[in-house]
Amino acid sequence: MSQSIGLGRGLAALFPGAFEDSTLGSAQSCDDENELGDTLAGVVEMSALSEDLAASVATSDSGIALIYKALDALVDQFELNDAAVVIEEPGLGRQVFCAGRRPLGTEDEELLVSPPGLYTQPALEDHGFDRSLMLSLCVLALRLDVLRYDAWHDPLTGLYDRRSFDRLLEMAIARSNRYGWPFTLVMLDLDHFKTVNDEHGHQAGDAVLRDLGERFRRALRFGDNAGRIGGDEFAMILPNTESDLVQPLLDRIRNAEGVARACPAFSWGAAECPSEATEFDALVALADSRLYEAKEANLSSRRSLTSGEDDA
Repeated sequence: MSQSIGLGRGLAALFPGAFEDSTLGSAQSCDDENELGDTLAGVVEMSALSEDLAASVATSDSGIALIYKALDALVDQFELNDAAVVIEEPGLGRQVFCAGRRPLGTEDEELLVSPPGLYTQPALEDHGFDRSLMLSLCVLALRLDVLRYDAWHDPLTGLYDRRSFDRLLEMAIARSNRYGWPFTLVMLDLDHFKTVNDEHGHQAGDAVLRDLGERFRRALRFGDNAGRIGGDEFAMILPNTESDLVQPLLDRIRNAEGVARACPAFSWGAAECPSEATEFDALVALADSRLYEAKEANLSSRRSLTSGEDDA
């Protein structure tokens, strides 16, 4: 593929008139009237595409979908065989997107080592096309996806944060009440987590939380949602799961493979919607009360065990 790279004017081209004014000024310096006409035609043609894509940045729910939209529009407008963009961002590494959501094949190996930029087949003629704008839009769209992800997720565990989990729970309750779709809310709290922080430091405590987040990702099913809702407090939304099926799922979390540290001890409580509660506060309160009953029972059991060892 032929490469078109450079960030040039970059995001400045997103402002209305930035592209048209700069290109028009360049075109007016041309001596040949036909060349001026061709350049202006290119400006008008690209302006419609760039305005559409720039407007989509503010309204699109998916930056990646916007990147594919931009590539597909580029292929259609200039009658290309193919187009791809290579983006390299800190923390994300190299990202390659092809028009039509085409997966990379053996013929695309050069894209894996090529510098960031826009690549087309055949080579894209100038046509007044602002390459920097196209690449900047794609970079911006990808960054927006990262920001959206960060806004919904806890940075330490990668699970949903409290605000996002509450929104998911509200939607699950609404669907359950409207359509009768059952689910179980599980509240989970680590036992003796303060001891880990006090004896081994907060970095060790953070490592325990990260590992638990990884266990959730490895063990939960598609459609299950998990969030970190407090310091060492977690919650899960388990669709079509009755309370007696929660324990086997928690056993899978405890025994998840590929995690270096042993799973920390935890207590849990669950409540079913809509059979036990149909409102947010009531459902959370019921699961929470059962969690602390279990936590107290585990603590009493540990005390009894310690007392028996002392007597011996």
